[in-house]
Amino acid sequence: MLFLLRPRQSMIPIALPVRPQQSTHAQMVEQAYGATRRVEPAVPRDTVSQLKDLAELHSSGKLSDEEFASAKATVLASDAATT
Repeated sequence: MLFLLRPRQSMIPIALPVRPQQSTHAQMVEQAYGATRRVEPAVPRDTVSQLKDLAELHSSGKLSDEEFASAKATVLASDAATT
């Protein structure tokens, strides 16, 4: 009766065999869609154009004084970090 009290040994890690069809299919998918996964990095905008855009938004009334000041500080801080 002692064998009934033993825990089951079902959690033994076993590596499943990879079938050749799976690896071939994975290679075909990688070749077909591999180029679409990669995204080119965004082109950084220069500080002057960003500040001009912010000034236009501020003058049109879409940005308040506080929002304009914080956005301007963010743009200038990012410019200082990159140089």
